[in-house]
Amino acid sequence: MNSPIYPMTFIPKKRNFKLYYLAFPKPWKELLIQLQVSAYKKYDPEYYMKLFGLKACLNGWLDEVVNVGNMKANSDDSRWFVSLNEPDVHKICKIMKIWVTAEYELNDKATSETKAIAEKFKSEIDPDVLRYGITSEEVCLFNEDGTAAVDYAFDAFALYVANSLNGKTIPFFGQKLTFSNCGLKKLVSQPIEYKGQYYSYGLEFSVQTTPPQRECMLLVFPSVKRFVSNAWKKKIYLKENINALVKMSENKYRVMKMKQRKNIDEEKTEYFRDWNYADKRCYGIYHSIDAFPAADEVLKSPEIYVGKNAVPQILLPYKFGMDFTNMNIGTGVSVKEKCEFYHQLTPLLKDIAEPMGEVQSVRAIHYKKPDKKQFEVADIQKMRRERLKVCTGRDKITLEIYGHDSDEPLKNAIMEDICQYFGDTDGSDVKIEIEKRSIGSLGDMMNGKSYEDHLLRIKRVQESVEKSAEIKGAVVILKNTSEEKGDPKAALRAGFADTNRLTQFIVPDVLDEKAKDKPSKSRIHGAVLDIFRQFGYTEFADNRNTVKNPACAADVIGVYAYQTLRPLWAAESKSPVLTAKFLPAYVTFNARSGQVKAECGLFDERELSYPEALIAFSKLSRKDDFVDKCNQVARGGFVTKLLGLRDLYKESDGLVLVSCNGLTRNLWHGISDTSISGYNMKKPFVPEKIKIGNSISERTEAFTDSHLRIIRLREGVSTLEVPDYYTEINAKGDFTRASGVYRHKDVFLGN
Repeated sequence: MNSPIYPMTFIPKKRNFKLYYLAFPKPWKELLIQLQVSAYKKYDPEYYMKLFGLKACLNGWLDEVVNVGNMKANSDDSRWFVSLNEPDVHKICKIMKIWVTAEYELNDKATSETKAIAEKFKSEIDPDVLRYGITSEEVCLFNEDGTAAVDYAFDAFALYVANSLNGKTIPFFGQKLTFSNCGLKKLVSQPIEYKGQYYSYGLEFSVQTTPPQRECMLLVFPSVKRFVSNAWKKKIYLKENINALVKMSENKYRVMKMKQRKNIDEEKTEYFRDWNYADKRCYGIYHSIDAFPAADEVLKSPEIYVGKNAVPQILLPYKFGMDFTNMNIGTGVSVKEKCEFYHQLTPLLKDIAEPMGEVQSVRAIHYKKPDKKQFEVADIQKMRRERLKVCTGRDKITLEIYGHDSDEPLKNAIMEDICQYFGDTDGSDVKIEIEKRSIGSLGDMMNGKSYEDHLLRIKRVQESVEKSAEIKGAVVILKNTSEEKGDPKAALRAGFADTNRLTQFIVPDVLDEKAKDKPSKSRIHGAVLDIFRQFGYTEFADNRNTVKNPACAADVIGVYAYQTLRPLWAAESKSPVLTAKFLPAYVTFNARSGQVKAECGLFDERELSYPEALIAFSKLSRKDDFVDKCNQVARGGFVTKLLGLRDLYKESDGLVLVSCNGLTRNLWHGISDTSISGYNMKKPFVPEKIKIGNSISERTEAFTDSHLRIIRLREGVSTLEVPDYYTEINAKGDFTRASGVYRHKDVFLGN
């Protein structure tokens, strides 16, 4: 068996807390409803108000906020605001007034009526009125069995832990890290200088449960935060906002949003950066804003504000793709660092929570690639060609590599990588033909980002590239321009799809060892595998394992729901009318045969091969009725598909994989922790019946007379739902590599 892993997880020990509540005054709510009705013509008071901006301001600029509730006409608002300390009604009122001004008076679409109601509402906001709504009580957050006793348990406990560590210092590999609050349940260390650039370590906390017992666990997520330390471009174009960390006081940072705006005159459009109005005004509650630097000034000279003695200290988080700065600091936290963090935090949390302990591996037949020690390179290449043949069902695959004359070395490197991976395909069952093509001006920046600009480029692709009867692959060497306003990639992908080509982009500086992104041969190989995956190719397992593991003979059906889909002609729109809320799609894969099929209600056929589906999605996303069709397909949710799968797999094996995120839980309530914990089990992991459907179409069905099995997945640490972990130290003092399946009670972890 493999060595165990150690999840970065604690079990809550402290159970009793004092919580403070604040009621929202009824006369204020009546005015707020009037304001919402005036500002949003389709708003119905029977539904919850749009208060995201208010919540963001209160959560971002106050300490120890556990929850800010939703409100509607008939909601109980006696505990609208929940916190770990007595609410500061003066600051709450100031923040509310700032939010009203930003949301309803500075809005370009605000009418005179809306502005008048906003002024009336602000005149009523009085801390003395709000103070009457303060109450408090001692609360037990967790039951004896470890389950949550109240709705606020998750946020309250994680917040309490983060606050208890605020200002604490830990030794960390020869240096000392002092943590400061930087938002709800988040901590950041002091900036550390490395060769003229700055970074910090971050900690984030989350309380989660696992079914069916639903015991609460505190998860700890360490991270590395890199900061922009220089800028070498005079003109900086930012597509996304920057959430700057601004130091407020000792051991306290707050997030201020830096946004891009534009001035448009008759001759040209100029872009500039500006601080979010609400954030800057909320900063002014604590400090004078008269001397606060302009956003453009900070962005153009970040080195002035990043150092420890800077006043104010402003840290701009670095994101991949910021081509106006360089970054030599790596990402990610090593296993060694994770282990150290966990051991340093354990004594600091001893009165609050205790370590969960190790998790042991379980016996499993793994999906392993052929061992290079047992097979010759030529034999492995032959296996890959055979796999390519069965996966795609093709005798020939044609790839075209598009680029400029200056990209010749990269074109050759791509061809070499394909040859090294598959070997010589001449005379084999599947032939790979590679052609070099000039991209000409097709890869140039477009004049703008409008749909008309995209249509012009799509038409040029259609005119320049002949339409193919069979699906081909296009590897396009193109500079990374995703953050710029004339980025042609979406248009190129659509244009190539119209000529029956799949598309894979790769940056031209991939061979440049001095390039700031440090691309390598692995990046080339990744791009090569990606284009072949689009054809339906999947890497294979050792044949012995596919025989031993019954899952390799089963059809594996991935159930997924895309959300917030916009057609290409409305890609820049934020209108809900031009946005499909979600779209269910299904991909069926058989490990042994290698076949990959895709299904979606938008397709004319019941199922398509994987490459056919990619081409179809590209074309469908440009149809005038794309949003309407998505909404029609989505109405059925997963119910019809699940019942169909149950009947289809009466005799043969089928395995449904469904990612349990907020969207899929809304469409399929039966995969939530609450639902699973309430099922009657026929035997371990086999409920007598399960719920399928959403709140409107929910029904209970038995799947026990079928060979269909359902696995609910929670993926990745980015969602803060799956614990990070570290491994054991071996005899040489190194951390062991963890691979396999591990079990904690009735939950399995895989990596």
